[in-house]
Amino acid sequence: MKKNTFVFAICISGLFFPFTTFANSPDPKESMDIFIGTLTIQDNKAMLTRCDIAQNEYVLKDADWSKEKVVSGFLSNATKLKQPIYAEVIAAYKSEKDINILLVDSIENLTEAKSCHLADLF
Repeated sequence: MKKNTFVFAICISGLFFPFTTFANSPDPKESMDIFIGTLTIQDNKAMLTRCDIAQNEYVLKDADWSKEKVVSGFLSNATKLKQPIYAEVIAAYKSEKDINILLVDSIENLTEAKSCHLADLF
């Protein structure tokens, strides 16, 4: 009987404790995604305007775990590139004081004079 009560208690607690477990942010390196958009520089910060209906904006920062500092490299070469600059950013999302931040691992398919925004088609 005690074994059944123990198993029941574990099952019931499993319904409530996962929420607290997932509330803690996982290792950002494990939660990376691809963010597609155009890159710009605003206030000496690299920005990505995502190619979605809302055109969400993200501040790009070099990820601590990344060997290459691609955001710093982009900032040093961005003035030489023809706008708009299309890119696929592999990064982990982070929010700080209502600011969308991407911790960038790499920037792929960096293409000058290319846009993926619908407004740029017209």
